[in-house]
Amino acid sequence: MTEEDDIDALAAEYVLGSLDAVERAEVEVRRMADASLDRAIEAWERRLGPLSEREPGVEPPGHLYGRILERIAAQRGGAGHSAEIIPLRPRSRRWRMSKVGAGGALAACLALAIAWFTYLHVGAPAPTPHTTMDCGGLYKDYWQRFDRQTLTRISGDQLANASRLALRAYDACAAGDEQNAKAQFEKLRRMQF
Repeated sequence: MTEEDDIDALAAEYVLGSLDAVERAEVEVRRMADASLDRAIEAWERRLGPLSEREPGVEPPGHLYGRILERIAAQRGGAGHSAEIIPLRPRSRRWRMSKVGAGGALAACLALAIAWFTYLHVGAPAPTPHTTMDCGGLYKDYWQRFDRQTLTRISGDQLANASRLALRAYDACAAGDEQNAKAQFEKLRRMQF
């Protein structure tokens, strides 16, 4: 886990209000001297601010905490026994930090997978060919010279060969290889069926 992740998690806890009074005071003192912590807190406040503006805060009734403690005591050992309450702060903080670290590792893996996928499937952008030929027009003109009746007389093999040659000519033209494209289109023009 990087220091930046630690600062971001601390800022999130501060804004969410999950720090105890001592930790909150420590963050407020550190915030004055640490610009990165201050920026992280401000970022979390911007993210979460709209949520707090929707509904007003609700203060729980004062007696609620005492009733919760009573119920815990009753469940653990009966009404006569007092329950030992173990603070979860140190353990939960380590757990949260490990969660933040795992989340960061997962995000890094996801970013790497997206980059790899993009590299494999998109690749570098194809260079823009500089050609004066109308590739699509030449390809279309070749096929428009055949009427329906002529196409029915051509064998499947001849039609497949002509189609492959026409696609090669078009690809050469689109790639900017005018000399090869002209030769391919000329060969197509001379084909007899």
